[in-house]
Amino acid sequence: MKTASATPPGETTERPDAALRQTEEQLEFALHAGRMGSWELDLATRRFTTSEYCRVVFGLGPDDPFETVEDLTALIVPEDRQKRQDAIARAIADHTEMEVEYRTHRPDGSIGWVLARGRAAYEDGRAVRMAGISLDITDRRAAQERQTLLINELNHRVKNTLATVQSLASQTYRGAGDPAAAGEAFLERLMALARVHDLLSEAAWDGASLHDVAERTLTPYRRDGVRLTASGPMVHLAPNAAVTLNLAFHELATNAVKHGALSSPTGAIDIAWAAEGGELTIDWRESGGPPVVQPERRGFGSRLIERGLGHELGGEAQLIFRPEGLSCHIRAPLGGKLRLAG
Repeated sequence: MKTASATPPGETTERPDAALRQTEEQLEFALHAGRMGSWELDLATRRFTTSEYCRVVFGLGPDDPFETVEDLTALIVPEDRQKRQDAIARAIADHTEMEVEYRTHRPDGSIGWVLARGRAAYEDGRAVRMAGISLDITDRRAAQERQTLLINELNHRVKNTLATVQSLASQTYRGAGDPAAAGEAFLERLMALARVHDLLSEAAWDGASLHDVAERTLTPYRRDGVRLTASGPMVHLAPNAAVTLNLAFHELATNAVKHGALSSPTGAIDIAWAAEGGELTIDWRESGGPPVVQPERRGFGSRLIERGLGHELGGEAQLIFRPEGLSCHIRAPLGGKLRLAG
């Protein structure tokens, strides 16, 4: 019969302690890798025991006070303190998991977001402590806010675009004697609108430069023998200003194809702008085409330029029918919708 060998002194305690320490280290490593801080709250003494990374979640250093409920409460934005307290009370009363998101004041003056999860432990039916994790969700909340802003901006842009299309359709077909010609003009205006939308989309609808708007408008009309130029300082246009100027340039170019410089193989169009005294001036000048005659009636293009452009830019626009070539002179204050870049 074999007898059990004697257990070396200390083995019954040292090995379990070593295994426990290893388990705790592995847990701490996992929490740190997940960017989570662990904590335990004694509900009677209101004292905290926190992991090192829990302090990091709240933007604290190793020597910053963070040992009591009062220390934690002082970090929470006042408007969110009751929300956290209510979440704890519900979790304890219902024997469920506590989960709450709240804002915190960080030592550097910024606002952070923390997601806290926890569960209470009970003795004789009474909650004695609560333990859980805290997670820094500042970046996630910022991303959510950006997404919400983008969705709202998209809704705003879609409504504006639909209103613009509706106006283009209404103005194009109003009093049109030739439905086929009106349909062609409407499609051309939609294409012009699409081109400026492409330009704005490339910049995430942050606006566009005046030079790019002019070039996008003129590109479809470039051909051998025709001189098209656009020059001036770097001017940034707000989205609505970019759309309105693009449509105005399109109307001018379309008119030039039918009656002006672009109806001649040697015609020329120069778009030049300058900024002085807090004001931007833009000049569209045509030359090399047939003699210009003052029109008997104002069409949609003229109304868009003289009324719509002046209204959108907060300035004025004037069409000048010189025999040697049509000119359009635009004046607008520099400011929110038009500003010098660089």
